[in-house]
Amino acid sequence: MKGYEAIPELLRRGGTSTVFSMVGNTNVPWIGHGVKTGALRLVKTRHEETAVNAAEGFSRAAGEIPVCSVTQGPGFANALNGLVSATRTHVPLLFVVGESPATKVKTTMNLDQRALCEVAGAGFHHVAEASQLADRFGAALAAARWNGCPQVVSIADGVLTADVELPAEGLGSSPERLGVGTGSERGGATPDPAAVESTVDLLASARRPLILAGQGAILADCRAELAELATLTGAQTGTTLRANWFFSGRAGDLGLCGNWAPALVRKALAEVDVVFAVGASLNTWTTGDRQVFPAARFARVDVDPETVPTGADPDVSLFGDAQHVVRAVLDAWRARGLTNPKPVVARPTIAQVQESVRAVDVGHDPARGLDLREVFGVFDEHLPANRVVVTDAGRSLKTLPTLVSAESARQWLIGNSFGSIGRGLGIAIGAAAARPADPVVLFCGDGGFMMAAQDLDAVRLNGLSLTVVVTNDEQLGAEAKYVDQYDLPPEMIRQTLPDVAQLAGAFGGTGRVVRTREELAAAAAGAGPGLTVLDVRIDPQIDCAGALK
Repeated sequence: MKGYEAIPELLRRGGTSTVFSMVGNTNVPWIGHGVKTGALRLVKTRHEETAVNAAEGFSRAAGEIPVCSVTQGPGFANALNGLVSATRTHVPLLFVVGESPATKVKTTMNLDQRALCEVAGAGFHHVAEASQLADRFGAALAAARWNGCPQVVSIADGVLTADVELPAEGLGSSPERLGVGTGSERGGATPDPAAVESTVDLLASARRPLILAGQGAILADCRAELAELATLTGAQTGTTLRANWFFSGRAGDLGLCGNWAPALVRKALAEVDVVFAVGASLNTWTTGDRQVFPAARFARVDVDPETVPTGADPDVSLFGDAQHVVRAVLDAWRARGLTNPKPVVARPTIAQVQESVRAVDVGHDPARGLDLREVFGVFDEHLPANRVVVTDAGRSLKTLPTLVSAESARQWLIGNSFGSIGRGLGIAIGAAAARPADPVVLFCGDGGFMMAAQDLDAVRLNGLSLTVVVTNDEQLGAEAKYVDQYDLPPEMIRQTLPDVAQLAGAFGGTGRVVRTREELAAAAAGAGPGLTVLDVRIDPQIDCAGALK
């Protein structure tokens, strides 16, 4: 077979079949062949960065590895922001691109893509000739599954049209030979027994332990094991921002921990004496440079021994797949005869935490617009239980992780990694492609919405359903503080949206402006299939993040 025929077959063997792309000259042949033969599903986007963002949303919502693909050079450059963001979030996906700098063809589209991957932190696998296709795709898929890092596959000129003979089955090289972790391809080697025993020592001696789940716990699918460990040790549970609602519905769950945690949660965290962190980097946003957990000792589980905690140096480090490690800790706990569940120290419930956030006076004036906390509360009340919640970045969204719930961490996707606004729409498109039976709702600011608004058309092109809630203060709200600080004209940051009814209508959807509580309740309850865009006018003079302090 030819190289362009081999790539869809390799993806099929690797268990991935969904491709997000704004197609170009270096990917049309293999994507087209895959679609023609039924091996691939193509989700079209209007911008290259959206292809990466949508692949991230699909990966996080479905728990599967998707593919995004753009053309070489400018396509890669346009996608770079999404690639950096997906790398910072540890999202397992494949990014397939044509080689650049090109070696066999004349082009103005040259760019040192390998060097940019190194800067972005993504894995890089170059297919110099057709005979390397199986090995390189096998290595990329294994690496993506191992540590949740995006992997770029660069395909040289001429490979697509060259003859290639694939192995009878599989993807060529084994993970072991390629230097990638083994055991479900996620570092499943037996954890250090001494570290396991030290972890049990910490948990057994703790008066107020906390089990903290991060993104790695989602990738390892170890909720059941962690919930069992929490029951046996009397630990409360909590999550980092990336794993929000991982323990949804569990008694004894504090919810979101870290810098975005409400004051009531932070008061409880200040009394925690042992933190068992699973798949969490313990960075400054989680630990607040030790201010969030001032009295705690830490045991930390990570798949990659080369990672170094940046916020709190753990007392114990355990390496390997999180599910495998947690099972080893459970076995060691039981081996000591500690089989009776310990009582959990009473702490605030999720409902109490939510009420504490709503009760803070932040100076809201209804004449100026809606209180953003009320907006979130109404949607939380009216959305179906199986909702998938997606966020963009921006100052207006900091109370959203607490006030809008989800049934699982794969149904609550935040898009603020790398601090880049405008990524939420792409992530929501990917989530809608991954979970067509579930209502997907994106919450974003007006600035981020307009940065990516052209990809509302991806909802139409792919027959998806998505509700977009634009929390509109008619300004770049994160910059409002600088207007006062430097005595600048307010017009610098003010901006209005176009007519959302006309805008949504142009993309085959419906839109409306929401100004009152009555309109808000009707809008939250009335979103149907297809595209819905809601321009929700919020009070521009308050920062609801103050309700967390």
